[in-house]
Amino acid sequence: MALRIPRKHDRVTAQGHNGVLAVVDVDKKSKTADLQFVTGDGPVVQGVSWTALQYMDEEDVNQAAARTVRETTERD
Repeated sequence: MALRIPRKHDRVTAQGHNGVLAVVDVDKKSKTADLQFVTGDGPVVQGVSWTALQYMDEEDVNQAAARTVRETTERD
């Protein structure tokens, strides 16, 4: 299975962190994401590897395809 690229506002859990976090920034070059607890408490957790993320809303193949079409259309 291919590694999912996080997007801003994705809700995730991360290894080593308790609770639900939201993606606030994505660095595609280093394959890391900056996260913040959805409650807004605490500082932004920076530089979390994509491999440490578990998504609260796992995409199925159809959702991923629809998202790709939507993102491509929005860019044009």
